[in-house]
Amino acid sequence: MSYRPLAPSSGNDAIPYKCVEFVSYSPRYAKSDSHLQHGRLPGTGVCGIPASSANKIMSFAKWLLTLIVGIAIAQIAVFIASTTSRLVKWKFDSLQKLLADEIRGDTMAGSGILFLIGFNIVLVGVASTITTYWAPSSAGSGIPEIKSTLNGVQVKAWLSARTLFGKVVGIILSVSGGLPVGKEGPMIHSGAIIAAFFSSRRAIRCWNWRPMSFLKENDVRDLVTCGAAAGVAAAFGAPIGGVLFALEEGASFLSPKLIWRAFFCAMVATFVVFGSSISSFSEMANKSFLFAFGKMDDPEVDTASYLPWELLVFVVIGSTGGVIGAIFTQINKYVLFRANVSKLPRYGKVLYVIGISLVLSVTWFFLSGAVGTCRVLPTAVAFNDKAHLVRHTCPLGQYNDLASLFLTPPESTLKNLLHLPNPVGVPPTFTITSLVVFGTLYFLGTAFVFGASITSGVFVPSIIVGAAFGRIAGQWLHAGDMDFINISTYALVGAAAVLGGVTRMTISLTIILLEATGDLQFALPLMMTLMPARWIGNLLSPGLYEAHIRCRGIPFLDWGPPPSAEHMSVLQVTTSDMAYCLGKRERVGSIVAALAQRPHQTSWAVVDRRYDAQLGVYENLLEGTIQRHVLVSLLRHKSTWTPFHARNATESESGLPDDSDVLDVEAAPDDDDVDASLMSTADMDCFVNLELYVNPSPTQINVEASAAQAYRQFRALGLSLMCVVSKRGELVGVVTRTQLHSLALGVIVTDNWADHDS
Repeated sequence: MSYRPLAPSSGNDAIPYKCVEFVSYSPRYAKSDSHLQHGRLPGTGVCGIPASSANKIMSFAKWLLTLIVGIAIAQIAVFIASTTSRLVKWKFDSLQKLLADEIRGDTMAGSGILFLIGFNIVLVGVASTITTYWAPSSAGSGIPEIKSTLNGVQVKAWLSARTLFGKVVGIILSVSGGLPVGKEGPMIHSGAIIAAFFSSRRAIRCWNWRPMSFLKENDVRDLVTCGAAAGVAAAFGAPIGGVLFALEEGASFLSPKLIWRAFFCAMVATFVVFGSSISSFSEMANKSFLFAFGKMDDPEVDTASYLPWELLVFVVIGSTGGVIGAIFTQINKYVLFRANVSKLPRYGKVLYVIGISLVLSVTWFFLSGAVGTCRVLPTAVAFNDKAHLVRHTCPLGQYNDLASLFLTPPESTLKNLLHLPNPVGVPPTFTITSLVVFGTLYFLGTAFVFGASITSGVFVPSIIVGAAFGRIAGQWLHAGDMDFINISTYALVGAAAVLGGVTRMTISLTIILLEATGDLQFALPLMMTLMPARWIGNLLSPGLYEAHIRCRGIPFLDWGPPPSAEHMSVLQVTTSDMAYCLGKRERVGSIVAALAQRPHQTSWAVVDRRYDAQLGVYENLLEGTIQRHVLVSLLRHKSTWTPFHARNATESESGLPDDSDVLDVEAAPDDDDVDASLMSTADMDCFVNLELYVNPSPTQINVEASAAQAYRQFRALGLSLMCVVSKRGELVGVVTRTQLHSLALGVIVTDNWADHDS
């Protein structure tokens, strides 16, 4: 089975995934006392250091890595935010200057729209070209990829330096180019990539620090989780929300130590971002780099934020948000996968994104003039502090309400929707017609562009769409006899409803919004909005990220097995394919073939093929499991090979292998492939004794267990392979991630086990 990315380098490319084994085992621990002299001595740790000291060194090293990751993520977040802010400000300032010159007749008619189209197309075209031709894994938000990585499915391109470059450059250009996308999702992916880089073998080798070479897959996984938490913290200035996001949406495996380190990493990232604009500790920090919504309670407004009966209205808004989120997911899934946008040739993908940019630029510009209403610029303090109102083609001293939403930076659009009040007795700041047009077109634009061949996030667009629809509800109630209604509260609740309906986040989203607004009084309204949004959304469709994972064929395992698994035998999800097995003394050629035929597999069962004279049959007695990187290390060191003619001379009189030259294979090689063309026929006929390098106590399950038991054990431990054994200890078959994923989808290929004697 292979994984197909949203934006592969060509239409027919397929990238094989790798199922990661999170249960760490050191092959330097020997099976018996006679082997201990050649492995690690009891009570010793890294590099001969006493175990107690080695554990402290490793703990310190992990915390140091966490600190470095938090700082690095914050610096990239500041760079993205500052660069995007400068480009967007220059674009809209230039546009308004050209429009003012057009009104005065100082420049050619149409200069404004031509500038807007040209600027947007150039930036979007460059961003899409980089993504399509150079870094296809940087397309989209990256959150489905991070969820899958933390679940145990890994593709090297997801966490590569090329993808990081594509993410950073792509999100700067796509946001500056006017597409309805957000930079928060890509920043989360970028944080995970940085964490993966600093824990990679290449980075560790550059430091030349031996203790760090003992990082296991679960250590890398935990650091990637910390990176994702820091990405949210750097994007929203919400460290607690970042930790909860990493645990709710990302991490498949939880532990108190992981939560503690994720909190520390998020704290460091927030501190660095928050202090990036100050030159001394006596100076007040500038929050411009944080995507903060601003304080919701306005001292000039003497009305309450909400009344108790309004909580029922918030439940209705939340339910509506769930419906909107389900519609968004279905539209996006249809455009990308059923309409085959993801299968277009590379130039077609670039043209698709450029076409979307062209349509949106022209539509938004002309609708602002045709549908937007000119209003007199207010003079209230609340407007002066928080408004970003655009004149567009209106007379001097007035603003265009629709242009103030379409033709402003996303942060300014959101603050306009959340904070601008509707004073009693004066026309509303935004007409309901303008809000409907804006919300609908922004919704459709996001649905058509998200996941296409360009870096894009869905957080901020969903919040903006929800704020527009929430403001419509608030203004509709405010227009009646309910002039005490706080429209800003409805805008915030609407934002939470739509984002919750799209992503199905609850706990983490509540905290992120509370930290972004800085107002705890909205905790109850947000909770009562997000719960129905999730319930209704789940009834209608899977969440956006889950839909992308399913459509792309990623074998993601949910928290629990399907109900049908409780009544199924483990044998129904077991494969007896011998390609998953190796003998304890195996030919080099067989090992090379096993590695080549299953590039995504990371573990093999090792068996002792014995003849049972009493039963008159050959049995495959389970010896243990061996990981891919161990096999690669053995193949690269011919000193571990035994020539064919001497294959019986490697056992001592005690029957144990001669382990006088045990290879240290604890540190995995840089890649998991072996070039078979460099091996001769004689090499292929040599034997390798695997018994010294197996995990003698692998995770196994009895043939009489249920499929649900196998699913829970497999996922809880983060396995890539589980051995199914009989009562006699004979290997019956193995359970793989692919089999369990098929079980969850309701597609099971059942072998005939009717005659099996357990």
